[in-house]
Amino acid sequence: MVFEREQLLKHVISDVLETMFFSMVEFGECGQGDQCFDYGSEIHLLTHSGRTAISLRVSEEFARMITANFLGVEENQVNDDDMEDSLKELANMVAGGYHARVKEAGWRLGIPRVWKIGPESMDAAQRAAELGFAFLGEPAGSAVVDYLPA
Repeated sequence: MVFEREQLLKHVISDVLETMFFSMVEFGECGQGDQCFDYGSEIHLLTHSGRTAISLRVSEEFARMITANFLGVEENQVNDDDMEDSLKELANMVAGGYHARVKEAGWRLGIPRVWKIGPESMDAAQRAAELGFAFLGEPAGSAVVDYLPA
């Protein structure tokens, strides 16, 4: 079951990043271990029996690049608010794509949240991120999907 969720998440992240942010990523071990990422985002798919949390972590460089691509501006024109908004949108699109492919009735999409990662702000789901991805061979981020019963 965990493998299926990760495979589905991999496909959804690829589709969203390629289609909406014009960025292709490779998946592997690059998001695990001591890798430090700068931004975290999370969104929940809610049901009466529990919730599915989709958490993403990305480097500031990757966040700035995908934000510029999404907005159609140069990277030096992107500010922190722009990055936070685009990371919320990324979480929203990934969760929406995940929901559409799972096809379970009764799910509601939660509101995405974004935060700047510091040593004290990483929750257990963020530390346990399993699915790493890279852009042009450089670590760009990681993702995890986790079911949390009610």
